[in-house]
Amino acid sequence: MSILKKILITGASSGIGEAAAYAFSNLGWELFLVARRSDRLDKVASECERRGAARTVCKETDLSVSGAGATIVGDCLEALGGLEVTLCNAGYGIIGPVSEVPATDMSRIWQVNFQSAYETIHAALPHLLGQKRGHIVMVSSVLGKKAMPFSAAYSVTKFAQVALGESLWGELRGSGVGVSVICPGYTATEFHQAAKRTETMAKLSRPFQGQSSDRVAEVIVEAVLRSKREVHLTFPGRMICGIERLSPELSTRIMAWVGAKQKKRSEIN
Repeated sequence: MSILKKILITGASSGIGEAAAYAFSNLGWELFLVARRSDRLDKVASECERRGAARTVCKETDLSVSGAGATIVGDCLEALGGLEVTLCNAGYGIIGPVSEVPATDMSRIWQVNFQSAYETIHAALPHLLGQKRGHIVMVSSVLGKKAMPFSAAYSVTKFAQVALGESLWGELRGSGVGVSVICPGYTATEFHQAAKRTETMAKLSRPFQGQSSDRVAEVIVEAVLRSKREVHLTFPGRMICGIERLSPELSTRIMAWVGAKQKKRSEIN
């Protein structure tokens, strides 16, 4: 049985973060939940307690603000009296060509998707290493392994998460602190609707249903309990990564074809 029982979850008010909060609540863990929307966060906390969470603390935080990722670690340590798992899940998407994504938008998505996670991990590491146990989880993406046209801003942040996870895994071997990078593939959450679209992709509809956030949450729990380094959930995700290893040129052409299909669908709509 795992000795890990205290977890910090960012982006916990909906989607994968919300599902993960419920999954860890079912195990009786103590949770520190972070998100911008306090009303939705409170509802998630109530459900977590109903499901058996030992304790649930909410923190309304805007992770687009520099330094906020580090601040929540101190808040968590004070509220829960400790910290063993950090689940960096907060993020959003930008869909559109690089020519239509201003530098200010790139700066913001970098802060939310990557920099805030780096801040959180950097602030948590002294504590985790000091107690010689813990786990770091980053929710990345298949697009963090292979980029696709019209998703450059998002992919950049997810590639950075994968790189950070790979580096950390090597640095922390033998320390008692594990690292997992989760690459879910397309998931049925609010993500696609909430993503910011540029003019070219403004009418892009949701491509397909996708897997449930509950399924992703199950995999996250398993990754923590079994110390899995990198997890891919979908067959298309595993396939494109496999093709990338065999033929980067072919995988790039496939992703270009998928991107072109999405652009055409946006134009038709």
